Formats: sequence, structure tokens, C-alpha cells
Amino acid sequence: MISKLIYIVFLIALVLGSVYLTRILMKKFKLNRWIIGTLAPLVLIVPSIFLENINPVIWNGLLLIFFVLSIMFFEITRYKLENNQIKGVVNYKKK
Repeated sequence: MISKLIYIVFLIALVLGSVYLTRILMKKFKLNRWIIGTLAPLVLIVPSIFLENINPVIWNGLLLIFFVLSIMFFEITRYKLENNQIKGVVNYKKK
């Protein structure tokens, strides 16, 4: 029971931390969402191709990096849609 609660709190902290990190990085740098979106799966694919046995601690670290990069991709996309920097499907602003 307590391990499930810790897991839920960790996942919420991971998502909120990734969103916060994205906001900080977007203020300092101009992030390209397609580069981040391309790098996210490569973080897992490249080591699994070149290494046969990956230590579970290292694999979990790579999974964390993958999750953070994936959340960053979608957060940058959301930000650009809200600020009309890219064309979205639905425009919620009333004229």
C-alpha cells in the first residue's frame, strides 16, 4: 500500500518537475521541439542496440530521461499552440 502511494507521488513529481524544467529552459533558450521529440526515443534505442546487458539502475535513469524529454516535447507544443506560434486544430479564442 505504501509503495503504491510512493509511486503515485513520484509520478506526479516527475510530470510537474518536467513541466517546471521546460518553462525554465524556454525562458533561457529557444528549444526546438522536434529535436527533443527525436532524441527522446533515441535515448532508449541507441544503448539497447550497442549494449547487450544494461544495468537496471542505468536503464531506469535512461527511462527517466526519456519521460522528461517526452513531457518537454508536449509542453513546448502546448505553449506554442496557446501563443499561436503554430497552427492548431482548434482555436479557443473568441473574436
